[in-house]
Amino acid sequence: MNDNDARTDGGGAVDGFETTRVSAGKPGCGARHDGAGRSGRRRAKNGNGPGRHRKGESRGTASRNDRNDEARRSRRQTPPAHGSHEFNGFDADDLKMMSDAFHADRRARGPQQADADWVSEPLDEWLASLEDGTASLDDDTMAAFAVGMNETLSIRDALILSLIVDQNRCPKSQLMEFAAKPHSEHARRRMGTLLTAAFEDEGLVPDEERCRTGITMLLDIACASPVPYCIQPLAVAAYALWWLGDSSAAALALQCLVLDEDCSLAAMVFSASDRGVFPAWCACENKESAM
Repeated sequence: MNDNDARTDGGGAVDGFETTRVSAGKPGCGARHDGAGRSGRRRAKNGNGPGRHRKGESRGTASRNDRNDEARRSRRQTPPAHGSHEFNGFDADDLKMMSDAFHADRRARGPQQADADWVSEPLDEWLASLEDGTASLDDDTMAAFAVGMNETLSIRDALILSLIVDQNRCPKSQLMEFAAKPHSEHARRRMGTLLTAAFEDEGLVPDEERCRTGITMLLDIACASPVPYCIQPLAVAAYALWWLGDSSAAALALQCLVLDEDCSLAAMVFSASDRGVFPAWCACENKESAM
């Protein structure tokens, strides 16, 4: 799926940031930076999902508990995942149904509320897995992220930040703002601050175990999902590998580009890796190991 064809009015803030740094030759392991990039999207609901309301109840009076209950019912219709021995991946038609319902909910209630309701519970499980290193997501959460990242780039941005910035500096509340309110002045400013520090400060070393736990979960989602739903998880996994200074990032980014030549985040990762350009902490580590 072409990033530019995404059915979203959400951001791609990470892409814009990295493209600027890469093309401007900002700090890193290499002398030059080049590329492009992008991020985030979220999952959808069926006819009983959060976009629908009970008779006599307005959108404004529908309770969050009601919406969460409806979201759970929607997730239960997702095919069984890797926890089931007969699972062979998500069915494209099922993911398309979820995507259409989520898209309709965003149109009905607005992206901010729909995206927040869509991503909140999956993000809880994602963050818990990152913290304890289990690298395991249930089928509902996997489908939610596959559809979500394909629908709005801002959800992908939030997952990227959850990997490269520790939870003390970027808690769930901040990630929710990145996912649901990517165009707010506060979200744009805060994301820029976090990315700039992470990219340019040699002393900010990523938590490798946390990143690799996330990479494993992203690859699980990608392996379980058909095109186009596998594209963004693959791109984020490639980005995380690049952030770790892992040379395998280029191969994974290329795999992503074979599936979708217009995936700008994968293009940025491939270009930067090919030129030997990485975040500044990698340059610092290389200098120390050479001494």
